[in-house]
Amino acid sequence: MSGNPYASLDPREGDRPSAPEPLFPDVGTAGALWRGLRKRCPRCGAAGIFTSWFDLKETCPRCDLRFEKETGGFLGAMVINYGVAFTVWVVMLTVVLSLMLPVVPVISLIVASIGIFTGIPLWFYPRSTSIWAAVEFLVLKTDPDYRAPVKRDPRARDLE
Repeated sequence: MSGNPYASLDPREGDRPSAPEPLFPDVGTAGALWRGLRKRCPRCGAAGIFTSWFDLKETCPRCDLRFEKETGGFLGAMVINYGVAFTVWVVMLTVVLSLMLPVVPVISLIVASIGIFTGIPLWFYPRSTSIWAAVEFLVLKTDPDYRAPVKRDPRARDLE
């Protein structure tokens, strides 16, 4: 015997889905970060999330995901950006020093270092920003109050 005496009275009980169908398929950590590296929305994968090279839209044009949760929230993007520039610089420095160790070309290293630490951050900025938006999205998904957008029955719109 069931705990609800009225359960058998609902004629639609058997054809109800257990949970609403998500509007966008769930994406894992690697998928969200890959989308961020490709300058796409981490939730739906939509392109066109930048209005210009340095300006990320406030929300995704397709799924309405808000990218910047708070003012100054892209400090992590700056860390990623400088981390990539520093990694490229260390690789360049290691290669140059291993090839020319007895005579170190100081002026060439200074010029290359200036080029790396100005060019790489400018080139990688949109990618680091969208990667950080993906990290924030992955953190948001762990929040118990997070609700993924779901498909709605168009007939139910009048009832809301």
